[in-house]
Amino acid sequence: MTEKTFVTWTFDNACKEMGCNVIHSADISVTENATAIDESDLIIFGVFAAPNEDKASDDTTVPDPVLSGKAKEYDETFGGALSDLMVENYKKFKHGAAAGTATPTLRIVTAGAKAKKIIFLGLGIEGKDTENSLLAKIGSTIAAKCDESKAKKCAVVLNFDVSKAPLEDLSAEFYNAHYSDNRYRTGDNVKLSAEALEAVTIVAEGGVSDPDAAGAAIKTGKALASGVFMAKDIVNAPHNVLNSESMANVARKIAEESGGTIKCTILGKEECEKRGMGAYLGVARGSETAPQFIHLTYTPKSGKVNKKVGIVGKGLLFDTGGYNIKTAGMILMKFDCGGAVRVFS
Repeated sequence: MTEKTFVTWTFDNACKEMGCNVIHSADISVTENATAIDESDLIIFGVFAAPNEDKASDDTTVPDPVLSGKAKEYDETFGGALSDLMVENYKKFKHGAAAGTATPTLRIVTAGAKAKKIIFLGLGIEGKDTENSLLAKIGSTIAAKCDESKAKKCAVVLNFDVSKAPLEDLSAEFYNAHYSDNRYRTGDNVKLSAEALEAVTIVAEGGVSDPDAAGAAIKTGKALASGVFMAKDIVNAPHNVLNSESMANVARKIAEESGGTIKCTILGKEECEKRGMGAYLGVARGSETAPQFIHLTYTPKSGKVNKKVGIVGKGLLFDTGGYNIKTAGMILMKFDCGGAVRVFS
């Protein structure tokens, strides 16, 4: 899932562009319509555990799971198979007491229909304050199970009002979990996550009080993940691909795709000399490409500016200074541009 094939430099010409990995194409949506459950080949039921379930000892008699909604309907249809799954995995799962944990996959096959895979996802203890990281854990678990099961369509059934939950955390973690840097890999070394996945539908049995807010949160999470992808791409790029010129072109691309909210100004060697930036230029003398001082300015779409805030990020692309103390980790010095990358994202 890369935007372009690997490019590098020739002896006389440095690389001008850095290829980027593309975020997973699967869409996440929210609905109250249970039809999406029957249409999916992977169904993930989120379950809250009863109070004190997490304190039960291993030798305690396993309590009967309490299912509701579509999970109860499926359990009755398939002769208690879903309840059996939870009971058989009680020692580790404890009916969902640990948020983010999951049962093994149950495969159900019926005559004339495609096989369905069913998983229970732990949401923690019912009645307790929801963990701040719960939605992020849900997102990463969904991603892992979609990859593991080779799912095409996934339905995630949650029995709380998802509009009141930080869905941007779920969305961001879902997409982040699929990151794999394939730009410099070929053949069997290429790693694709959940390659067959087309869509993830969150079925809110607890209701969706504000569908627009839920959709906006998912969109925000995906945008955050895109920023993380870009940051990883930059710090992972080798120095024969990432240089001052290709880094500057990434900044220009960010501005081009911002819809006018970001302005990009690049100061070259002569502009920096005029401004007396001696320390900056002194460091840049160690590079085979000319220095590119990157200045990004964000202005809200409304054009109204209430306060000005400056953020400075170090963009040294390969820090070779201090050879005597960096011999063991010299290969990691390409990460020295991480400060500038954080500002980009």
